[in-house]
Amino acid sequence: MLREKKEKQRKTEIERIENKKNEAIRALTKNHEQKYAEIKEFYLDIRNTNFDIIRQLKLDLEDANANNSKTQRQKVQEQEKNKAVERPLNEATKKIAELLEFKEKHNAVVEELQEML
Repeated sequence: MLREKKEKQRKTEIERIENKKNEAIRALTKNHEQKYAEIKEFYLDIRNTNFDIIRQLKLDLEDANANNSKTQRQKVQEQEKNKAVERPLNEATKKIAELLEFKEKHNAVVEELQEML
Protein backbone atom coordinates (compact mmCIF):
# COMPACT_ATOMS: atom_id res chain seq x y z
CA MET A 1 0.00 0.00 0.00
CA LEU A 2 2.81 2.43 0.77
CA ARG A 3 4.32 1.47 -2.51
CA GLU A 4 1.07 2.17 -4.36
CA LYS A 5 0.74 5.46 -2.55
CA LYS A 6 4.30 6.48 -3.48
CA GLU A 7 3.72 5.30 -7.05
CA LYS A 8 0.54 7.41 -7.19
CA GLN A 9 2.40 10.45 -5.77
CA ARG A 10 5.17 9.97 -8.31
CA LYS A 11 2.67 9.75 -11.18
CA THR A 12 0.84 12.81 -9.88
CA GLU A 13 4.13 14.72 -9.62
CA ILE A 14 5.14 13.62 -13.12
CA GLU A 15 1.75 14.68 -14.47
CA ARG A 16 2.03 18.05 -12.70
CA ILE A 17 5.53 18.59 -14.11
CA GLU A 18 4.39 17.58 -17.62
CA ASN A 19 1.40 19.92 -17.41
CA LYS A 20 3.69 22.73 -16.26
CA LYS A 21 6.11 21.91 -19.10
CA ASN A 22 3.27 21.80 -21.67
CA GLU A 23 1.89 25.11 -20.37
CA ALA A 24 5.36 26.66 -20.67
CA ILE A 25 5.64 25.31 -24.24
CA ARG A 26 2.19 26.75 -25.13
CA ALA A 27 3.16 30.12 -23.62
CA LEU A 28 6.45 30.17 -25.53
CA THR A 29 4.72 29.12 -28.74
CA LYS A 30 2.08 31.84 -28.33
CA ASN A 31 4.77 34.42 -27.54
CA HIS A 32 6.83 33.34 -30.56
CA GLU A 33 3.77 33.51 -32.81
CA GLN A 34 3.05 37.05 -31.62
CA LYS A 35 6.66 38.12 -32.13
CA TYR A 36 6.71 36.46 -35.55
CA ALA A 37 3.52 38.31 -36.52
CA GLU A 38 5.06 41.61 -35.35
CA ILE A 39 8.27 40.99 -37.30
CA LYS A 40 6.28 39.95 -40.36
CA GLU A 41 4.19 43.14 -40.15
CA PHE A 42 7.34 45.24 -39.71
CA TYR A 43 8.96 43.83 -42.84
CA LEU A 44 5.72 44.05 -44.82
CA ASP A 45 5.57 47.74 -43.94
CA ILE A 46 9.16 48.17 -45.09
CA ARG A 47 8.42 46.28 -48.31
CA ASN A 48 5.32 48.34 -49.02
CA THR A 49 7.18 51.56 -48.30
CA ASN A 50 9.96 50.47 -50.66
CA PHE A 51 7.41 49.67 -53.38
CA ASP A 52 5.86 53.11 -52.91
CA ILE A 53 9.29 54.72 -53.18
CA ILE A 54 10.07 52.70 -56.32
CA ARG A 55 6.74 53.71 -57.88
CA GLN A 56 7.40 57.36 -57.08
CA LEU A 57 10.93 57.18 -58.45
CA LYS A 58 9.62 55.62 -61.67
CA LEU A 59 7.12 58.46 -62.01
CA ASP A 60 9.86 60.99 -61.32
CA LEU A 61 12.05 59.31 -63.94
CA GLU A 62 9.24 59.42 -66.50
CA ASP A 63 8.70 63.11 -65.74
CA ALA A 64 12.43 63.78 -66.03
CA ASN A 65 12.60 61.92 -69.34
CA ALA A 66 9.58 63.81 -70.68
CA ASN A 67 11.11 67.09 -69.52
CA ASN A 68 14.43 66.11 -71.09
CA SER A 69 12.71 65.34 -74.41
CA LYS A 70 10.91 68.67 -74.29
CA THR A 71 14.17 70.45 -73.50
CA GLN A 72 15.92 68.66 -76.37
CA ARG A 73 13.17 69.72 -78.79
CA GLN A 74 13.44 73.31 -77.56
CA LYS A 75 17.21 73.14 -77.97
CA VAL A 76 16.86 71.98 -81.57
CA GLN A 77 14.33 74.75 -82.25
CA GLU A 78 16.65 77.36 -80.74
CA GLN A 79 19.57 76.04 -82.81
CA GLU A 80 17.44 76.34 -85.94
CA LYS A 81 16.50 79.90 -84.98
CA ASN A 82 20.18 80.69 -84.38
CA LYS A 83 21.07 79.34 -87.81
CA ALA A 84 18.31 81.43 -89.38
CA VAL A 85 19.72 84.54 -87.67
CA GLU A 86 23.36 83.59 -88.20
CA ARG A 87 23.15 83.56 -92.00
CA PRO A 88 21.90 87.17 -92.33
CA LEU A 89 24.33 88.23 -89.62
CA ASN A 90 27.26 86.76 -91.53
CA GLU A 91 26.05 88.41 -94.72
CA ALA A 92 25.71 91.74 -92.92
CA THR A 93 29.18 91.34 -91.42
CA LYS A 94 30.65 90.71 -94.87
CA LYS A 95 28.76 93.67 -96.26
CA ILE A 96 30.09 95.89 -93.45
CA ALA A 97 33.62 94.67 -94.14
CA GLU A 98 33.17 95.46 -97.84
CA LEU A 99 31.77 98.88 -97.02
CA LEU A 100 34.65 99.65 -94.65
CA GLU A 101 37.10 98.62 -97.33
CA PHE A 102 35.27 100.80 -99.84
CA LYS A 103 35.27 103.68 -97.34
CA GLU A 104 39.03 103.36 -96.87
CA LYS A 105 39.56 103.40 -100.62
CA HIS A 106 37.17 106.30 -100.99
CA ASN A 107 38.94 108.25 -98.23
CA ALA A 108 42.26 107.55 -99.92
CA VAL A 109 40.89 108.86 -103.22
CA VAL A 110 39.44 111.93 -101.49
CA GLU A 111 42.80 112.64 -99.85
CA GLU A 112 44.56 112.35 -103.19
CA LEU A 113 42.06 114.71 -104.75
CA GLN A 114 42.47 117.21 -101.95
CA GLU A 115 46.23 117.08 -102.33
CA MET A 116 45.85 117.71 -106.00
CA LEU A 117 43.73 120.72 -105.40
